[in-house]
Amino acid sequence: MNIKIIILSAILVVFLSINNAAYSQMSEINFPLNPDANVYKQYTDESDVYYKNGLDFLNSNQYSKAIDAFEKALNLTPDRVNTRINLAAAYINRGTYFYSQLKDFDKAASDYRNAIYILKYDNNTPNSDVAAENLGIAKADLDNLLKAEQISTAKSSRLKMARILKGQGKFKDALVEFYESLEGNQTDFPIYIAIGDVSVVLQNEKNAVKYYQKAVAYNTNNTDLHLKLARSLSNSGDNENAIKEYDIALKTVKKENKIEVLQDMENLWVKKLQENPQDASAHMNLGVVLQKKGDFEGALKEYQFAEAINPNDITTRLNIGTLFQAKKEYTTAINAYDTILQVNPENLLAHYYKGTALRDIGQLDDAVKEFQFVLSRDSANANAKEALFDTIKQFPNDQDVSAIFKTFADNNPTDAVAQYKYGFHLHSLKRLDEALDYYKKTVVLDPKFVDAYLNMAVVYKEQNQPSNAVSALQCGLKIAPKNQKLKELLASLTSETVTSRYQNALKKHNQKKYDEAIKEYLSIIQISEPDADLYVNLGAAYQASRKLNEAANAYIKATQIDSKNSTAFYYLGTVYSAQGKNSDASKAYQKALVLDPANDDIKLALASSSQAIKDGALQKGINEYNKGKYSEALLTFNTLSMKDQNNGNIYYYRGMVYDALKKYQLAIADYKLAVKFKPDLSYAYYAIAVDYDTLKNYPEAKKWYNFFVGTSKDKTDQYVKYAKDRIKQI
Repeated sequence: MNIKIIILSAILVVFLSINNAAYSQMSEINFPLNPDANVYKQYTDESDVYYKNGLDFLNSNQYSKAIDAFEKALNLTPDRVNTRINLAAAYINRGTYFYSQLKDFDKAASDYRNAIYILKYDNNTPNSDVAAENLGIAKADLDNLLKAEQISTAKSSRLKMARILKGQGKFKDALVEFYESLEGNQTDFPIYIAIGDVSVVLQNEKNAVKYYQKAVAYNTNNTDLHLKLARSLSNSGDNENAIKEYDIALKTVKKENKIEVLQDMENLWVKKLQENPQDASAHMNLGVVLQKKGDFEGALKEYQFAEAINPNDITTRLNIGTLFQAKKEYTTAINAYDTILQVNPENLLAHYYKGTALRDIGQLDDAVKEFQFVLSRDSANANAKEALFDTIKQFPNDQDVSAIFKTFADNNPTDAVAQYKYGFHLHSLKRLDEALDYYKKTVVLDPKFVDAYLNMAVVYKEQNQPSNAVSALQCGLKIAPKNQKLKELLASLTSETVTSRYQNALKKHNQKKYDEAIKEYLSIIQISEPDADLYVNLGAAYQASRKLNEAANAYIKATQIDSKNSTAFYYLGTVYSAQGKNSDASKAYQKALVLDPANDDIKLALASSSQAIKDGALQKGINEYNKGKYSEALLTFNTLSMKDQNNGNIYYYRGMVYDALKKYQLAIADYKLAVKFKPDLSYAYYAIAVDYDTLKNYPEAKKWYNFFVGTSKDKTDQYVKYAKDRIKQI
């Protein structure tokens, strides 16, 4: 019959909900006259004694003794539903006592968690109304307890609590909290791992396997996770899947941990042989493990055992061949492969391994034939392809290498790898146009072939076609948006391209080749981040070529990118003035003046007087720069450069402003113009070098540091010393 135990009402003082934990009581035991009678057998084992003692203690509110008795009963018969239900009830009632009478939060919470664990997360969890009722009571009491102690019940808080409990060695408590933190967040694989780890400690290997498998599904490349899963599979008796996980882990495990993995695998196969000494497969697999450990003699012994038990197993003979090959006994290895081919001439693995052995002893032509045989039967065999290409590269004559690569590519026109390898070979010979053709063939056949996009970009770069290089990389990134190599090369090319094109645009601009300058500015805009100053320069080129509408649009675009760019508003005003739109011009000047109220250029422009600002404008710009008024300085130098296009000092100081604004590419372009018109301006060389250094373009940085050192008259100057130091460092 079921009875109720009344939980002490004193707990109401701390605002916890009061729940009565139900428990199941067994009828009085009457020992049978026939002790072997099955009808009585389930009531006469040792666990019954502990169970009845537990009930007695529970009825007399001796919860700790009841828990001890029920635990002993449960250890003997873990599938007994009544034992589990009453053990949970004892924990719930003791938890309530701990908090209501002793004010011991930790012990109370632990007891509630133990009840939850027993009823929900342990093996053999009961499926009954009483169990469900007690589980609800335990969960509610734990939640109310946390709230009474003003402890958050949010998932993040439960996760933090779980980690603390795990660190304290309270694994059942921790497991309950990990599960609580997981509810409603079923894709958090670190929690899966934690549940698996705790389950291992609690010797619940099947549960560990379940959650390690969930974690692996979200992180397939985690070597440690595969190892954990393998060990739990092994401990739960699933050796077949354990071996699969060990094999996966072995491919990526760190070198220093490889022996540990191999030892686990060895132990597994030894255990299988202890169960069945005549298991040929186990002998062979143990041999494979020993071979990987470097124990060639032990491996050979196991292979021989396997072959004696199953003399027709070709895999064992293959392994014997690879063993002798690893020992560099190539003739013996080749003989082993030949014995397989005598029986089965079509065995591709035997041909493949024979080819690798022939390659290792320098018989390259014969090795190539073996690999070609494999590929004639299995054109997608990646190992055979790679071995073939590796062998071809070992031929001493470049013409022979080229001929073989070309033949293979021509004979396999739909094989992306064949096209790529020949393209790569042509690339190494600097036959760039031909290499490019084969790289293009590669991506047509396999659009996901990332290395082909990378090498296409490199070829275009070597051909001084940066736009095409950038385009190739962008195509690659559409396929593999997270590929770091593609990202890094694109960033480098974009930086170089923008700097080069900007310099070229300024050159065309200063040569009054405005249409060409405009074309360059527009091309820079297509491959770089939106930049207001770039649009200002585009507008200036349009304005100089009397394309006033286009100039106005460019300045407007600059103000849209940077609504605080006083220069853009100022130049927009000059365009409107030239168009006779005096009202619009006045509005533009006024906006510029609001942004830069102290700037005399804008004031004078607003007053339709520009002549008065010409004298001393360069020094004015320098003073503005020294005071940190970079917008004013930039406006001054831009104005001056439009009026005096061959003045190196203007470009030098404008470059300093760009440096202060961290627009290093624009600064570099100005410094180069500075030394063009004033070659003795040695500090401009230094500034160029430092900016390239900042952009991590070290070859250019080193070149310009050398220019600076060579042109500097004072060899003891601190900047010269720094330049020399950097030349050595990079």
